[in-house]
Amino acid sequence: MKSLEQISLGFKSDKGAIYHNYLEIYEKYFSKYRNSLKTFLEIGLWEGESLRMWREYFDVGHLVGVDILDLSHVRLANTTILQGDQSNRDDLNSIVANTFPQFDIIIDDGGHMMHQMQITLGTMFKYLSPDGVYVIEDLHTCGNPSYNRGTDTETIDVLETFIKTGKIVSNCMLESEIEYLEQHIDKVNIEQGNVSKIAFITKKG
Repeated sequence: MKSLEQISLGFKSDKGAIYHNYLEIYEKYFSKYRNSLKTFLEIGLWEGESLRMWREYFDVGHLVGVDILDLSHVRLANTTILQGDQSNRDDLNSIVANTFPQFDIIIDDGGHMMHQMQITLGTMFKYLSPDGVYVIEDLHTCGNPSYNRGTDTETIDVLETFIKTGKIVSNCMLESEIEYLEQHIDKVNIEQGNVSKIAFITKKG
């Protein structure tokens, strides 16, 4: 059985050792789902290469991919492609309305803006299955003014504050979202790739 890194060599995904070197980290969290996955969501598809990689890695389950661009030309078995804006809560909620009520895995590899990351986490975490894994990629954008509208809380600060205090402090989320996250997050792990940190947020069972 091929490793995720071996599979990635056949695609142009930047998640592998050629750039981010996330895939060994991913296997640590995702290997248990390889033969039991039910539903998977990735937000931010670029040209669809990572979704192709995931489709080959997971032997079972249905994949859903969402991008702000129209990628309906990407066609894979047991895979649904939708168009949507991750900074729009209505668009995010429509993912669930048009696909599945819960996802075992959710990956945010979208626009990497602070408000996008936090709105997506606040909106989508309730749709994560119990014991599921929520991933936020490319945290190196934190601290970069180009990825902040000016006064948004930095996502890395949101995560590190939760690790230290169990509290979510974000000016991009609704109070109801903050309350849900504080009650249902089990653990936040921040891992280091080649060029960026990546967060794995697990949900209570």
